[in-house]
Amino acid sequence: MLRISNVYILHKKSESHKLNWEEIERLFNQEWVELVDYEWIDTETHPRFGVVRVHAKSRKEFDELILNDPPERSALVYVGKPPRMPGVILSTNLHRIESVDA
Repeated sequence: MLRISNVYILHKKSESHKLNWEEIERLFNQEWVELVDYEWIDTETHPRFGVVRVHAKSRKEFDELILNDPPERSALVYVGKPPRMPGVILSTNLHRIESVDA
């Protein structure tokens, strides 16, 4: 049986294509995305634009992918509303991770 994964690492050709937030929402709804070469104003709830390096539907697969050749600076974002699970309260938590030279 062939298992098709819903995890993707974008090809180098795609990596240079910047998408605005509306495009990211449309293309990667209900997915985790790692953005590189992005612009995110501190007072805004989401980035204005960025290049999607990695995306995946499950957080577990996403976490494994982002460890593969990680960039110095990236933003990790869940696109869309998180699925509701009975008895679980979720809080929106957007992460921006930047490498700091020591």
